[in-house]
Formats: sequence, C-alpha cells, structure tokens
Amino acid sequence: MQTKTTRINGRDLGNQVAEQIARELFSGAYKPGDMLPPETDLAERLAVSRASVRSGLQTLTALGIIRRQAGKGTVVEETREWNMLDPLVSRWMIEYASPNPDFFRDIYEYRRAIEPYVSALAANRATAQDLASIERAYDGMARGLKEGSTEQFTQADVAFHTAIYRATHNLIWAQSANILRPAIMLVIEKSNDTAEELSESLENHRRLMECIRLRQPEAAFEAALKVMQRTATDLGITTSQVDDESIALIRAESLSGIG
Repeated sequence: MQTKTTRINGRDLGNQVAEQIARELFSGAYKPGDMLPPETDLAERLAVSRASVRSGLQTLTALGIIRRQAGKGTVVEETREWNMLDPLVSRWMIEYASPNPDFFRDIYEYRRAIEPYVSALAANRATAQDLASIERAYDGMARGLKEGSTEQFTQADVAFHTAIYRATHNLIWAQSANILRPAIMLVIEKSNDTAEELSESLENHRRLMECIRLRQPEAAFEAALKVMQRTATDLGITTSQVDDESIALIRAESLSGIG
C-alpha cells in the first residue's frame, strides 16, 4: 500500500503518528487484514524517529485497531475488535471515515434500548438544576432551527440527551453519556443532516422534556421511544417485529421497577 509522504512536526509525535495512521485506516487506505509498512518505512515517510512510530503504534494497539506480530509486522484488526466507544476512536470515525451504516445501526439499537429507560429514571430523579440543563439544551435546539443552523441544532441535541443521562443521578449512566458522546454525536449529526423537517424532531424533544418535568416516567419512556423512532426514519433504519417485541419487554420490566 503506497501512501504519500506526510511530514509530522511539533510535540507529542507519538500521538501525531497514531493520528496520521488512523486517518489512513479510517479513510480506507488500509483494510482489516492488511499489513502496515515496517517501522523504518513509516518513520521515513512521516519524518519522525522509530521511537515515535512505536509510540503511535502502541496507542493503536491499545485501542484494538492493530495487532503487532513478532517477526511478522503489524496487521490491521477486524473492525469488531476496535474499541469504537473510546472517545478517540469515535472522533476518528467522525472525522475520517466514510459513512458506516452498520455502526449507525449499532449505536441506534443501543440508544433505542437504553434511552427510554434512562428518560423514565430522569422523570423520577431530575433536580431543578437538571431540568434547567435539559431546558437550556432544548432552547439551543430551538435557536438552531430558527437560525437555520443544523450544526447548532445538533450540538444542542447531543447536550439535551447528555443532560437526561446525567439527570438519572446514576454514576454509570452519567459516565456512559460521556464515553458515548462522540458516537452519539455521529449518529445525531447524520440523522439531522438527512432529516426532512427538524421541527418535528424539536417537537418530539419538547414532549420528552415536558414528561420529565412533569414527573411522568411512563410518558417519558414513550416520548423517548418516539424520538428514537424518528431517528430510525431519518437514518433509513427499519425495525423488525422482534425488535418491537424486545422493546415491549424492556418497557414492562423497566417501568415495573420505577416508582
């Protein structure tokens, strides 16, 4: 695989090496199973020391993206081995990768299964400060729609869902929102870019906000599910009867434990 010479300058050369190789990997220059060039070739092409190359490769190895094979070289791992939920990997996915329908669907399925329950919890546990954060994010979405700024709408959309995760006052849910933020941003960004009418999305979010504010867990569950159904439509994702039955089971089990 031949790639153009890219000179790296500045500090943190190991991180920059990882960034450059990741750019090539995520843009498709290398496929799973491909061997990366030897360290000496990478060092020459990137104009850095072999120590910097090794540091960059160690970062990619820790993220499950490549595997170092003694005496053989460095091979690109199958994408199922990549730590997609690591913020760094998610950012690379956003910045460098071509659209990945499978990844979109995987994140959508996670959110569809989790966020209705998270919203129901938030309806029971949200403090006045939490409600203010949710409302502030909603207002940002409204401004983005009014000003015709999809970027502003999307940023506020992500903040809206993050605020709901935090309103559960469950450390794991709150931390998962931080970990998943880049991946959720990617899906929401794609959804909003393809949405025919963001005003419907805004209204769905308003209903969810109101259900949480009014302390209505069951209604919040359904409102969050409607938000996700709209996301599926915007992404062109179809759900099966099995998926719907699974959500029904989650609904019954989740709401029975929220009082």
